[in-house]
Amino acid sequence: MSILSVEAILSGVSGVSGVSGVSGVSGVSGVSGVSGVSGVSGVAGYDTLSSGALISNRDGIVGSWQPPAANPPHLGLESGANLDRWEPWVRASIFDAEMFSRLGFSGQGTTADPMTVRHLEIPTTGAAPSLLPLVSFIRPTEAKFKAQLAFLNEYADLRPDRAAEILAQVETPVAFLSSIAYLRPDRSRHTVELLAAAFRLARFVEMRVKHALACRRPNEYSPQVQPMILTPSHGSLPSGHATEAFTMALVLWRVMVAGANPAYNDPSYGVQLLRQAARIAINRTVAGVHFPVDSVAGAVLGLTLGQYLVNRASGATNYRAVRFDGGSYPNLEDFNFSTFYDVASTSPAIIFGPYVTDLAQQTISTVGAQNPLKWLWDEAVLEWA
Repeated sequence: MSILSVEAILSGVSGVSGVSGVSGVSGVSGVSGVSGVSGVSGVAGYDTLSSGALISNRDGIVGSWQPPAANPPHLGLESGANLDRWEPWVRASIFDAEMFSRLGFSGQGTTADPMTVRHLEIPTTGAAPSLLPLVSFIRPTEAKFKAQLAFLNEYADLRPDRAAEILAQVETPVAFLSSIAYLRPDRSRHTVELLAAAFRLARFVEMRVKHALACRRPNEYSPQVQPMILTPSHGSLPSGHATEAFTMALVLWRVMVAGANPAYNDPSYGVQLLRQAARIAINRTVAGVHFPVDSVAGAVLGLTLGQYLVNRASGATNYRAVRFDGGSYPNLEDFNFSTFYDVASTSPAIIFGPYVTDLAQQTISTVGAQNPLKWLWDEAVLEWA
């Protein structure tokens, strides 16, 4: 999969007249691809003819140079109020800097030294920074992956029924999420930007974890797997599609609830969004490129990252750190997110068990009102009020 910028995700959402609209995600003609957000497609750039005309036009009207009588006042320093002045791709870079600069990685993915994604905590009190655990991974054994090949053989029977979905889901899940939530770039542009940030966060973390764990793909274990799509050229666990879909589904659900519209307090929205994420994950097993345990690891990572992003952006003072232990995952257990996440409770959260364990609640500094993530969250919340 290509690494997508915010322009790509925004342009893909605007084409969601059907499942096939997702194909727009991969085709970014340039920065002007964001023009659909504001509707000013003609203002964003000048072609050669326009530039030449503007040169001669200025010569005809500018007159003699007159120094300006007054200067515009300086914009506020480090002010969230400035963010709406910048282009979406500029804001995307700012949001990424806020997210990625606080993340680190360590460990080998073994029982003794788990691969751990860490949050860099910089206290506002001036105390020394510290690295806090966010989510850890222990790689499954080869025997577990081999045992799970039976699932790929069974799921392959669904390929004729799921082929259209699988191909439409090769890139981002935005089109499928927008079929559940009323999501449009002209109606909820900041929510779309928030989801784009969530996607990039998931991609950033998942690829680093995949590299560390270096798990082989199903078709490396058996020539009978025969995937129906090209097998990606990176590690199998955690599933990237599961990570991205669950991160984005949870963030979308939480921002809808935060909007204080009583209709969105109905837990069925969360149920549908996470079921959609699960279907996307399962379709990767149907396609022959992922084991069910990959999807479990990806869903755990996605749910953790999604809540972490929500907490950081909304001003919460903590987050829950978790560990996925692939060595404790049952050989013949299929993927079912409801076994490790309670979506219908009044306080939805990860359910801890033999292979998803609690690393305790971590205390973090509250982000200020001028923090770019807080600005993005607040603007997105208003769109669901």
